[in-house]
Formats: sequence, C-alpha cells, structure tokens
Amino acid sequence: MLSIGEFSKISHLTLKTLRYYDEIGLLKPACTDATSGYRYYNVSQLETALLITRLKNYLFTLEEIKVIFTNWQDADLFQAKMKAKQENLTQQITCYSSLLKKLELDIQLLKEEKTIMGYLNQIDIKLVDHLKLNILSQRKQINISDFLMHFNELFSKVVFKKLRPAANPLAIFHSAEYVPENYDVEIAIPIVETTNETKVFNPGLCAMATLIGSYDELPSIHTKLHAWIEENHYKLSGAPFEVYQTDPHTTQEENTIIEIYFPIK
Repeated sequence: MLSIGEFSKISHLTLKTLRYYDEIGLLKPACTDATSGYRYYNVSQLETALLITRLKNYLFTLEEIKVIFTNWQDADLFQAKMKAKQENLTQQITCYSSLLKKLELDIQLLKEEKTIMGYLNQIDIKLVDHLKLNILSQRKQINISDFLMHFNELFSKVVFKKLRPAANPLAIFHSAEYVPENYDVEIAIPIVETTNETKVFNPGLCAMATLIGSYDELPSIHTKLHAWIEENHYKLSGAPFEVYQTDPHTTQEENTIIEIYFPIK
C-alpha cells in the first residue's frame, strides 16, 4: 500500500488533486484509516492515475473521464469518445493554424508601419434596391448553434407542401443585441406560389456587402456597413438580413458566399 504522499510523489499529482479526485469519485483510495483519515492506495491504482492524466492531456474533462471509467467495459464507447476528441482537436488545430497565418500577416503589416485594420477598406459596400419577394418564413428564438436545424425545419416544410423555391434562402435577424443562446431569427425561403402561409418581403433600399469565407468576418462586415451608413447620412429602417448564395449545409467555410443587407432610408 502507498500513502497519499507516496502516491502523489510517484504519480506527480498533488495532494489537493488526489483529494479532489476522491471527492468526485474519480479515483478513490483503496482504503482510508477510520481514525486518522489518512488515504492509502494500491500500487495498481498508479496506472489509473496515469490514464487520467493522459486523458486530461487529450483535453477530456473530468466528467468525461468519469463516464469512460463508469463504462469501462464498453470498448466501443471508449473508442468512439477518443475518435470524437480526435476530430475536435483536429478542428482546433485547423482554427489555430488559420489564426497563426492571420497573426503573421498582421506582424508583417506592423513591421511595414501599416495598420492591421486596413482590411476594412477592402470591404465593398453597394447601395441596392432589393427585390420584393414572396416568402415562406419561420421565426424562432434559437441558440445560434442550432441555425442549420432551424433551416432544415423550413426546408422540410417546403418539400412537404410541394412548394417551389423562387430564389436563394435568407435569414432575418430581429434581436436588438447579440445573445447567441437566445437569438431571434427568421428563416425565409422565397416561394413561387402564394399561399395563406406566405407573405411579402419588401426591404426596399439597402446597403449591402458580400462575405466570402468564414463567419468570423461578420462583425467586420457589420462594422463597415454601419460606418458607411453613417458617413452617407442614412439611417437603419429595418432588421438586417443575409442571403445565402451558397448552400450552408454543403459548402466548406472558406467557400461560403453570403450577402449581408441593412435596410436603410
């Protein structure tokens, strides 16, 4: 048997960490002295401690590790969770790789004594009179991460009712502030047929910019649109909306094309 101190020294886990693992039921000592409260561990538990550290290095949370240990006999579940973590880490690596490239470009601009915000000048703003559309729409308070699910519900309705899309789908954003967990979004599909469920969408005059690539650039587009509207003495006259020139379900992020419209007067 190993005292908690000896176990700590071998496993490189602090006493505080071992006590916490005991408290949450992740790694309980083999026995605890009833009089002194001292914890003792079996040598075989060192391997468990190593596994916990290994999984933590893979960025598993302690709760996720507990689930794995609780279902330790389910090899398929363990493998599935490892593969899911692999996919998540791959996505993070891709994200950080992209950020690193942007950082390198910004550092180069700074070396050349240029502003790193100059990219805003590359955003082209157009004044357009948007077409009047007959739309079938669905408005909900959603978590923004469920955006595509919201889209799928409306597309399924269009297919079920055998309606014919007349133009690219769009989304109208009604929220007064950015609350991604509870966003007021109206998904709409322009429809050929006029029914008792369709309505006219007529935003009129709009300031428009096109996003090509990552959704992360949306705040930059919005910033440039607001600046342009103010500089040209217009005022917002309705909820902003996006028109999807590429399929949001199948298009890779770097190839995404979205037109962003701000109704103005």
